[in-house]
Amino acid sequence: MNVSRGEAVRGSAPQGRIKVDTTLLRRLVGTRGAKAAVGELGEAKDGKVCWKLHPAYATWFWPLMHKATSLALYMPEALLEPIEEGDATAEPRHPTEAEKDKLLKTPERAEDTIQVYTLVLKGKPPSVHKAFPTRTVSLSALRYCRQRVVAVPIVAAKVD
Repeated sequence: MNVSRGEAVRGSAPQGRIKVDTTLLRRLVGTRGAKAAVGELGEAKDGKVCWKLHPAYATWFWPLMHKATSLALYMPEALLEPIEEGDATAEPRHPTEAEKDKLLKTPERAEDTIQVYTLVLKGKPPSVHKAFPTRTVSLSALRYCRQRVVAVPIVAAKVD
């Protein structure tokens, strides 16, 4: 991705590619480079913004949610900052079974939860739209995702 050009392309299939204005991309504060959690800014109101993430992040918030086609969070604008050259913008891989297990067992902390703005599943009407007040996600799951996606697997060396 060339951040200076002002546009990026998302999507894996040629017919499904969407041009994204990189001036609207923001990363979660405290993430950067390969560990950057990047999304696109949407509507803003009263210091909160709609932050559109790649739908693949849904499996990190809800480990059994493989059919999400749209995902956006409604969060304080202060939790986001502009992206920089080298920040990862590619969609994340799906979590492994061990990662799903860890995510399902991790308790949610109230101070780390963010309201879901939009959640759409393939073939279904929107489950959540326009900041449904009872659906939240944990930002720690998003941070965990970005750490795991770039983590280099440890390979045990054979000792003779």
